[in-house]
Amino acid sequence: MLFSKVIGHAALKAKLIGNIREGRVPHAQLFVGPRGSGNLPLALAYAQYLLCEQRGLADACGACPSCQQMAKLAHPDLHLFFPIAFLDKKPHTCDYFTANWREALQAEPYIDIDRWRDRLDSENKQLRMGVEIAAEIQQKLALRSFRGGHKVILVWLPELVDHQAANKLLKVLEEPEPNTLFLLVSTEPEQLMATILSRAQLVKINALEPTEIADALRERFPELIADEALAIGNRSEGDLLEAVDMAEKGEAEHFVFFRDWLRACYKREVANAAELGEGFAKAGREWQKALMRYGLFIMRQCALQWMKAAPLVRVTGQELEFVGRFSTLLNERNAEGIRRELETAHTHIERNANPKVLFMDVSYRMMTMLKG
Repeated sequence: MLFSKVIGHAALKAKLIGNIREGRVPHAQLFVGPRGSGNLPLALAYAQYLLCEQRGLADACGACPSCQQMAKLAHPDLHLFFPIAFLDKKPHTCDYFTANWREALQAEPYIDIDRWRDRLDSENKQLRMGVEIAAEIQQKLALRSFRGGHKVILVWLPELVDHQAANKLLKVLEEPEPNTLFLLVSTEPEQLMATILSRAQLVKINALEPTEIADALRERFPELIADEALAIGNRSEGDLLEAVDMAEKGEAEHFVFFRDWLRACYKREVANAAELGEGFAKAGREWQKALMRYGLFIMRQCALQWMKAAPLVRVTGQELEFVGRFSTLLNERNAEGIRRELETAHTHIERNANPKVLFMDVSYRMMTMLKG
């Protein structure tokens, strides 16, 4: 991963490059950023620049043997660790899944935990890192650098490390090996042990700008017109993965379904809501989660309209017309309640709740809040 391939974050890239060129490389760094912000691609680009044999002023060369190995994520001095599913009759170590992990990263460097779980065929088990992986890290630390320079230990989502394994990780962070760099990549640092947080230098990564996402979308989807790309960039709220999902699945489908559902809830049309629930249940889990996230975005726009902050509303066309009408139904009581119900539904979908039962439960609650 070259810095030039990482979307946005120009100032942060320059800072990271400057630190390496000036020899200021902390032994442990924590790359923290929200989903789809590019924290993992930035960490990989940083590792490639550090290991590059012919560094340029603004990026790795991309051509030396180290860069060619990094392009395949197969550099002998780059050791990758990530959460896995503890499946029967399969090792509980990262080495066993490394080939899958490389394929997943090369397909989507902005990968999140859900996409990784789907690639693992994990039987919907929770992903985590146990003591076997902590022992694996210690084994890698005992190895000499293949090329005589730095060794890089990259740990993706360290917040999913078991407590016992976290204590082992803390020990190696407290007593670092020479020329060994830990890159921890996190989306929820508040779940990390405070002692681990204190041992790593924080690299804070902000959400992407709408224009940056729009440019990235038009590169991935050449058929997407500029206005549509920018509209998706605004709705994605800095999350590239969300924007890609929107571009692939079509926001019009989400808008029509969500609009029709809220109309059925407002009119208390239980039969219509049940029919919509059938369609909701047949859709995939990712579509269901995307619908809830889209609903949260539209509700925020409605809340802004209701609070007389129309200049901050970021929708156009049919969505703007819907926001103008639905915002008149909001009040101090139900605005927060609707947000809470959609967020809770998203969480329950992640935890494999029965989608039909969940949808009808949320529908009845929505009917109460809109007419109570």
